[in-house]
Amino acid sequence: MEYINLKPRFYSSEVIASALASYLSGLSSWRTSLPHSTLLYYLRRLSCIKYVVPISGFYAVDETKIMVIKGQYYYVWIVRDVKTGAIPFFMVTSSRSGVHVLIVLTNVKNAEKEAEKVLKTRIDKVIYIHDGATIYNAFTWLNVEHKRVTFNERDYAEQGFRSLKHRISSMDFHFPWNTNRFTLTRWLSVFFLAYNALYAPVYLPDRGVIINVNIPNE
Repeated sequence: MEYINLKPRFYSSEVIASALASYLSGLSSWRTSLPHSTLLYYLRRLSCIKYVVPISGFYAVDETKIMVIKGQYYYVWIVRDVKTGAIPFFMVTSSRSGVHVLIVLTNVKNAEKEAEKVLKTRIDKVIYIHDGATIYNAFTWLNVEHKRVTFNERDYAEQGFRSLKHRISSMDFHFPWNTNRFTLTRWLSVFFLAYNALYAPVYLPDRGVIINVNIPNE
């Protein structure tokens, strides 16, 4: 909490951090030690944090549906580094196509530049692994090295989704009535910030510090 320069007036940093951790772990936002509105306020603050994670150039990419209300759904895409365990990029879309693969490539390229600049990472080769969905034919069209796999390495992407689906299993059809792609992206920003902090060193460039909980990547 001190790294992101939050200075709460009515609650200690420890109480806020504990409430946020409980919420991200699965507790209802109405049952934490903070009032509902206060918890959501700090959740919004966390969603604005800029950070950099170590990446190697060996990525697993996948997408899944998330239901919201009245049968509406969005696609959540994640890219997870097979070697470091970090998730350098995710996005939320209302559809999926080869164009979205190009968006993934562009944003991961930006993440690589940031890692090279602030973490002195050197990426000599980039390869994506994915399932058999036809949208990933775009890798061939864009002349990007890729490989279709079913198990093993791609499980790294699936692990990220398993954690996410476990967390939102009780939230399906219970998102706020006005949930949209922006608010869902904001919520996921905090979830993946916490996820990255658990599995990989997270560098906060605005503060010049690294958070490293160092949980084994299994």
